[in-house]
Amino acid sequence: MGKPQSSYTIVIFPGSTTSEPYRFSIRKGVLKFLLGFSAAFLLIFAGLSVRHYQMRSDLVELSNLRKNNKTQNIQIQKFSSQIDDLTDQVVRLVEFDRKLRVMTDIGPPKGTIKSYGVGGAEELHPSFSAPDLGETVKQDLAFLQTKVTEQEQSFQELETVVQNRQSLWASTPSIWPTSGWLSSEFGKRISPFTGHLAMHRGIDIAARSGTPIIAPAAGVVTYARFNGGFGRYLKLNHGYGTVTHYGHLSKAEVKVGQKVKRGDVIGYVGNTGLSTGPHLHYEVYVNKVAINPMKFILN
Repeated sequence: MGKPQSSYTIVIFPGSTTSEPYRFSIRKGVLKFLLGFSAAFLLIFAGLSVRHYQMRSDLVELSNLRKNNKTQNIQIQKFSSQIDDLTDQVVRLVEFDRKLRVMTDIGPPKGTIKSYGVGGAEELHPSFSAPDLGETVKQDLAFLQTKVTEQEQSFQELETVVQNRQSLWASTPSIWPTSGWLSSEFGKRISPFTGHLAMHRGIDIAARSGTPIIAPAAGVVTYARFNGGFGRYLKLNHGYGTVTHYGHLSKAEVKVGQKVKRGDVIGYVGNTGLSTGPHLHYEVYVNKVAINPMKFILN
C-alpha cells in the first residue's frame, strides 16, 4: 500500500489549446480550513442578513409608533383644550343658575351640601396628578359629566318653579294703568271736597279725557258700573288675593266676567263722579288691604 495522499492538485485549463494548464496543490488541512471558514462565513452572513432585515422592520414599526403616538398626543391635547372650553361654559351656567336663584328667591338646588352662592368656579377646574395626559383627560371628562348632570337637574328644578310662578307673575300688577302724571299720592291728605284730613287709598293719575286705561296684569272683571263718588267704576280680580280698582272712567271697554291680559284696554280716562278734573283713580288691594300702587309699578 502507498502512503496516503496529503494534498490535492488543482488543474485549471485556459481557453486556448496551445496554453499550458495551471496546476497548484493545496494541502488537505488547508482545504478543510477554507471549507469550514467559508461555511461559517456563509452562516454568519445569513444570520446577519436576517437580523438586518428584522432591524429594518423594527425601525419602520418604531417610526410608525412614534408618528401614531405624536398624532395621539396632538389629538389628546386638542381634546383637553375642548374640555377646558366646555368647563368654562359650565362655569358660566353655574353662575347664571345662582343669579336666577337669587333673583327668584328659589334657594339652593335640592340636595346641595355645600353653601350655595359662596366660593368660586375653581372647583370646576380640578388639578389632577395623573401619570399621563390621556388619564387626565379621562378624569376631566368624568368630573365634567358629573357637573353637567348636576346642572341639568338644577335647571329642571328651576323650570318647574318658574312655570309654577308664571301664573303669579302674569297676575301681579306691574305697569302704569294709563299715561299721564301723578297728581295725588297714596296716604293721608286734605280732601278737596270736605277740607278735612282723609285717607287716600290709591293714586290719582291726571290725563286727558279719553286716554286709554290698560290692565296692569291678567285678571277677571268683577265690577263694572257707576259707583257714586267714583263715577264709572271697574274692579279686576287678579287672583292670589290681589284686586285693582279704577274710578272716574268716561267709558268701560269690558264687562263683568270678562278675562283680560296685561296691556288690554279696559276703559278710558274721564271726569265722572266727584272729580275736579279728568284723571284715573287707581287702587290696589292685597288680601283686602289697600297697598300703595306705586309699589306695583315697575315701568
